[in-house]
Order: sequence, then structure tokens, then C-alpha cells
Amino acid sequence: MDSNVDGRPAKRDWYVLHVKPRTEKKVARIMAAYRYFCHLPLYVKITKVQRRKVRRELPVFPGYIFTKLFADERVEMLKTNLVVRTINVRNPRLMIHQLRQVANVSKGILNEIRTTEVFEAGEYVRITSGPFRGTEGYVKRTGRDAKLCLNVDILGTAIEVTVSPVDVEKADRPT
Repeated sequence: MDSNVDGRPAKRDWYVLHVKPRTEKKVARIMAAYRYFCHLPLYVKITKVQRRKVRRELPVFPGYIFTKLFADERVEMLKTNLVVRTINVRNPRLMIHQLRQVANVSKGILNEIRTTEVFEAGEYVRITSGPFRGTEGYVKRTGRDAKLCLNVDILGTAIEVTVSPVDVEKADRPT
């Protein structure tokens, strides 16, 4: 592997930091202070507390932060005692693609959908129009609603999105 003048590898590696419960934002602030790259996808949740609406930003993947670090930077983050473990990312391009899909979906407004006979549960599809255009995932059905599951393989989790059946086409499964 190529090295810089200071002995570091020429490029950073991708990791997923598994952090202690409810410390995602704190770890992200620490990483910003160190000027380390981190990606913490958030969504907005509005709840009522004592007759007031409270807007909170919560992590899409509780307990996880996506980052790109040198080995010594990874050790620094482990020293904070907020990181439980680090997960090496074997296929960063796939993870980045999946995170972009999650980001695009979190910006859009979810549409309601009725069951259709065109797609079967488990089929791999791509959204062709609307706010989620280009997003790929698996069809999942529950009762009368049809949903698209967006997988984030590195975490073993998925996000469900409802879309119109006219906005979906069959796609080739990823390799």
C-alpha cells in the first residue's frame, strides 16, 4: 500500500462505528471537532409534550455512524469510550449507494399505495419517477399496503417506503 510522508496509508478506510446508546450526535460532534469525516443520517420526529409540538432529529440507524478514517484516527475514536466497536466495510461502493438511496428517501414525501398484482413480494425493483427516482429495493407486502424495502447490508437493516405501483419497474438484483 502507498504511504504518505508521515507514514500513513495514502487513503482512509471506510468504517461503521457502533456507538453506545443515544450517543450518536455526541460522537458526531467529537468527530467534527477532530475534523474527521462522518455521516449520521437523521430523520425528523414531531411529538407532543405537555400540549406543545416538539421537533426532534433522530438517527435513522440508532447506534451507528458511517465514517472514513486512518487507522490512528480509528484508535482515537475508540479512546473516547463512546465507540463499542468498529465494523470494516468490505464493499464501500455498495454501502455508499445504499446510503444515498436512504438520503433520497428521507427527503421525499411518502405516497400511499394500494396492492397491485404486477409485483410479487421479494421481487427486486427500481423506482422510475417521483421523488425516489433511481432507488432500488425489494417489494414487501403487508396486508393491503405495498412497500419497498431499502437494504443497508452492512448493518443488516432495512427502511420501508411506500410508493405508487406506476412508478416502479423490475430491476436486476445487485451482485
